[in-house]
Amino acid sequence: MRKSLRGVFTGSLAVILAFSGALVAGAESQDTEGRLPGDVLAAMQRDLGLDAEQANRRAVQQEAADRLDDVLKARLGAAFGGAWFDGASGKLVVGVTDANRADAVTAAGAQARVVKHSENHLEAVKAELDALAGGKGDAKRKAAPGQADKAAVAGLTSWSVDPVANTVTVTALKGAKGLKTLAKYGDAVRVETTDAEPQTTAFLDGGDDLNYPSGGCSAGFNMRNTGTGVRYVLTAGHCGAAGSVVRGQGSVVIGSVEAAFFPSYDDALIRVTNTGAWTQGPWVDVNPPNGGVVVVSGHSDSPVGTAICKSGRTTKLTCGAITAKRQTVTYTGGLTVYDLTRHNACVEPGDSGGSNYRNSGTRTAEGVTSGAQLYSVGGRNRCGQVVGVANVSWYYPAALSVPYYQATYGATLW
Repeated sequence: MRKSLRGVFTGSLAVILAFSGALVAGAESQDTEGRLPGDVLAAMQRDLGLDAEQANRRAVQQEAADRLDDVLKARLGAAFGGAWFDGASGKLVVGVTDANRADAVTAAGAQARVVKHSENHLEAVKAELDALAGGKGDAKRKAAPGQADKAAVAGLTSWSVDPVANTVTVTALKGAKGLKTLAKYGDAVRVETTDAEPQTTAFLDGGDDLNYPSGGCSAGFNMRNTGTGVRYVLTAGHCGAAGSVVRGQGSVVIGSVEAAFFPSYDDALIRVTNTGAWTQGPWVDVNPPNGGVVVVSGHSDSPVGTAICKSGRTTKLTCGAITAKRQTVTYTGGLTVYDLTRHNACVEPGDSGGSNYRNSGTRTAEGVTSGAQLYSVGGRNRCGQVVGVANVSWYYPAALSVPYYQATYGATLW
């Protein structure tokens, strides 16, 4: 039976929590300087249609675009109309509301596009919709949201600022009553319709590696407090309640959930207490639970268009591109989560909590899997590509999780 509750936790490790002395990777899956590891390269070729040289080149281009995104946003101020990575040109594209600022964008190494709406204006529209859904609180403090007017956004399953379209793009169920709320925003809002309601990607079948009393999920990233030596694992908040005991492969205890947040947010921190049985490091498994590994260092918050890969129990290693940032999503049961990153890699039940990371010169943590639009096929919930439609998946950003857990528990990525 499926649930969309904070007590559901299904899947296996996406980060490596290996038995001490165990072989954690074959030589073919280790990092090679300046090139993508073989498993990651194969997944990017399969899922993104890139050949080896294109994939390696894109990794370098994305890192440069990510740095430039922050610089130009600050430099353009109120004239900034959003930015995204264009895979075809290998460059960052930046929207500007003032044509006189376009030359400055070009001089910095990006492509300029003159747009009507500033990012600030579109963020204000999104903020009004967020307030109707209950408001997103404060991710830095995990503050509770406000009072919702659910009728005003009924049937609207997600929305976010879309820099490519220069709108707030809203996804709605057909015939949604909340559509009338959008009329006053004019061309600042664009509507897409869907038949599939978003779902968190956990189930109650138990898991191979990371099990709670109520089920299992996939783990995200190893963390530690370098001052005290306490070790942690970052994963999804909907997977298990605080205080729950977590077990790994062979039903060996890993530790217990130190903190978990869902809905509004979707992240959790597991405290690893059985350190004698588990070895941790900056590793992500590319074929959970016993595949090769890649090293992930630090975290990023990359622009739309950036290629990412994710690891999880069910679909293993899959890759795609970021399609929306800071998206508000209402899952089945009316559970709303704010600030999710949407992408188009395949995600299915059991992948919740798994690692999502950017493949650039340095692999960086992007977030932990939250959910997806799923379709029933032969009694199983499957990702969109199985039924011939685009994948729609989400992760909760590491850029929000890591600062909170560092401030509260002194935990940093490995």
